[in-house]
Amino acid sequence: MIASVSNDPTGAQVEVATSADEREVRGVLDRWVRAIRSHDLDAVCAERTDDIVMFDVPEPIRLAGMGEYRSSWVQYFAFEGSREFQLQDLHVVCGSDLAWAHALLRCEGVPEATARLTVGFVKQDGAWRVAHEHHSGPVK
Repeated sequence: MIASVSNDPTGAQVEVATSADEREVRGVLDRWVRAIRSHDLDAVCAERTDDIVMFDVPEPIRLAGMGEYRSSWVQYFAFEGSREFQLQDLHVVCGSDLAWAHALLRCEGVPEATARLTVGFVKQDGAWRVAHEHHSGPVK
């Protein structure tokens, strides 16, 4: 089942009915966004696999492992506007032990403020964890 959340013109969240797994995946993403906004590095890195791989917009464009992942967020937090981090048009697809999500990513005050986000999840010991993040900007 595909579920989506998007902002309507009034700013209200519109949500399609979701399964329990989809709600859990959305919860992981919601906690991640709140952690980024509050610059809570430990919470940003929570619910990730130790061998996470992230493709990012700024250099280095490929990060592997929790150490590199953590370092990238320390650098991001230095940007003015890094607390203005939001997902728009979120779509989630879940299987029994793999899931993925994609959304538009808004970062006010950061060059190229709109990016694309794709996230890959694995279910480990009954909990959804992010194994892969791909942040990308439009090619100019």
